[in-house]
Order: sequence, then C-alpha cells, then structure tokens
Amino acid sequence: MRYITAFLLAALSISYSVACTSAIISGRLTHDGRPILWKNRDTSHLVNYVARKQATDSTYSYVALYNSDDTDACEAWIGYNEAGFAIMNTASYNLRHPADDWKDREGFIMSEALARCATTDDFRALLQTMPKPLGVEANFGVIDAHGNGGYFETDDFDFTFFPLDKDNPIVIRTNYSVSGGEGGLGQVRYDNACALLAPYIDKADISPEILTDNLSRSFYFSPDCSDKSSVETVVDKDFIPRHSTSASIAIEGVNSPDSTSSMVMWTLMGYPPCGVTEPVTIDSIPDNLLPDAIGGCKASREANALKKRVFYRKNGDRYIRMPQLKRISEENKRKSMANYRQFRNNKK
Repeated sequence: MRYITAFLLAALSISYSVACTSAIISGRLTHDGRPILWKNRDTSHLVNYVARKQATDSTYSYVALYNSDDTDACEAWIGYNEAGFAIMNTASYNLRHPADDWKDREGFIMSEALARCATTDDFRALLQTMPKPLGVEANFGVIDAHGNGGYFETDDFDFTFFPLDKDNPIVIRTNYSVSGGEGGLGQVRYDNACALLAPYIDKADISPEILTDNLSRSFYFSPDCSDKSSVETVVDKDFIPRHSTSASIAIEGVNSPDSTSSMVMWTLMGYPPCGVTEPVTIDSIPDNLLPDAIGGCKASREANALKKRVFYRKNGDRYIRMPQLKRISEENKRKSMANYRQFRNNKK
C-alpha cells in the first residue's frame, strides 16, 4: 500500500482552493472489499430529505437525497438504484461555464441516471446522447455492481473520464476538475481528505463510518497539519464540515449484480458534527429522513438547530464555539456507531 500513500502525499502539493469534498473508493482499499461512494454536500439548500422512486416498466427504483423545496423529488443529489448503480456530483469551477439561462441541471441528470443506468458505461452513453447543452459544470462520480466506477468531469458539451482502477483505487474530488483550466475551488479540503485517509489506505481499512463520522466531523487543517478541535474558538474556514454542509452520505456498493440488495446509503443529515448517521436502503428509509409537512426532514432540521447553538458571527466571519460543538459531535458520533453496529448485526 506504500505506493498509494506516496500518490496521496504527492497530491498534497497540488495547488487548489476551498470547497466540497467527495471520494470514490475501490474495494481493494475498504475493510470488507466493497466499493464506497462518498459525498460531503455543501449547498445553499441546508434542509434536505431522502425519498424513494418506484420502478416502472422502463425505469429502476432508487433512493436519493433531495432539497426540501423539491417536493416532487425531481433533482437527486446523491443516490443509488436497484441495479447497483450509484451517483453523486460536485460542482466544478474550472470547466467551460454553462449559460446563465441553462445551468444547474446536475440534479435532473442524476435523477435520469438513477432511473435508467445500471452501469458506468450506461452513464457514459447517457451523457453522450442527452440533448446539448447539458447545463452543467460538474464532476459526476459513479460506481456500479460490476466493480467499475470513476469521475466524469463534465461541461455542456463534453466530458473527461477518470476511472477507478488498479492504478487509481481511490479518486478524490472537490470543486475543481483535473481536466479543466486554471482556477477551481477545493485545495485545502482536498488536502485534508488526503491526509485523513492516508493511514486507512495503508491498511486497506476504509469503511463508510470513517467517511461520515471521522472525515465529516474532522477539524483537521492541512496548511499547518493541526487539529483545531481543541481550540476554544475557531473560524469556520477550510474544514471538511462547513456551515454550508447539508449532509454527509456514504453509499456502500457491491461487487456483483446478484448482491445489490445488500447496498446501503449511510446518511448523516444536516451539519455533520451535529447529526447522526442512519442506514437507508431501497426498501427502508428511517421516518426522520423522510419529507414531512414542515419541509425537508426532521433529522435535517434537528442537526441544523444544534448547529445554530455553536456558531456566532464576528467581523463578518462565522466562528465556532468548539468545546460545545465537540460535546455534541462526540455524543452523536456514539449514536452513529451504535446505528452501524445494530444494522450490521441484524444482517448477520
């Protein structure tokens, strides 16, 4: 595993900036040999929910994350389907920009992909055949039940594919595209993720909980290689969890189309340090993740209410009361770990 660590350490020298975080991980690097697709979602839509779309004669059933105001569940932001195909995205800021009157179409494309794609090649074909311009500037990450996956760095008219393979058993993206030009966002968070995952890569021991309840609760700051969780007051800047984070989701894939029933979408709703991770499957969504009459879901609102208790503003910046947040995060992490254990024990 030394070559993988060397690859990540080299990547730390790449110069980018700040933004959301995602990763696709081959089963070669996970604790149980199953691939994982992870997204720590940053957005202006801070209240979300999870819903299931039923299959039709021509589409698959699937579960996905939606914005609270998307009451018809038309725009999926991460999800997986009954065929074992999973997809998510991060916005990119260094590809060809879409026109102002036709942009932000990523959620519609992902909904279409979940309904119709079973494989990575299916998604490639979908991008090739959809009417242009697509109205996107994004990194679409996918995995399937045949052991394939990767990122499609996509603009209005074209894409570049970066596969998950022997030479690249883990691929990380924030808000830039490797195939793009100068600019983009995400340097520090990219470096944070690389540094935090390196010891688990060396042991081939990455699990969904490392992503949802370690990385998404971490206040590691790569520019000075320090953990800010022991500091009294911290500026909310360049951490993986941000004030604008609405969810952290890790989809645990499979290696065979015969095993798709064992897929799980581990869902930490709301600001991750204040939330609790729960399992979602095609057949089962916890009640507190479902949409309700208030708008969004209960878990999202509860985590965001706790977030309000630990943030305050000073000189235009958002500051975190770290001792209070640390207590909340540690308590909710224990609840997350109990949910992981209970779900796995029930599956034995």
